[in-house]
Amino acid sequence: MPLPLKLQTAVDELASLDDKMMRYMLLLDYAEHLGEYPSEGKVDTYLVPGCVSRVWLDARHYDGAMHYRAAAEGQIAQGMVAMLVNGLDGETPEAVVAVDPSFIRDAGLSESLTPARQGGLASMLQRMQQAARQHVTDSA
Repeated sequence: MPLPLKLQTAVDELASLDDKMMRYMLLLDYAEHLGEYPSEGKVDTYLVPGCVSRVWLDARHYDGAMHYRAAAEGQIAQGMVAMLVNGLDGETPEAVVAVDPSFIRDAGLSESLTPARQGGLASMLQRMQQAARQHVTDSA
């Protein structure tokens, strides 16, 4: 299954850049455009394990789609989670579950991010997919 269009657009943008500094700059731009996250949501329940910086991710399902909000303490982590939130918000649970983490490599992020940050990005995606998977199962 192909990536959702908004996530594919981000992957294509990142892949088109020649070096890791330009990719970092684009991630910082994504971070600036991440929506608001309520301070009362910054609790352990919403923490994503395996991230270099603390990342909070809230997943909700309504109107047949997954909806995400997130925040991070570090700007790069915030850019990574913003890419995922903007790329997967509003998608069906099935579409979120079907996302293959190989997009990290396709975007050029495997050569731009440290292994720890790559693992954090994969953990963010896993958390989003875990929440979506519950709704695929519930609706089956």
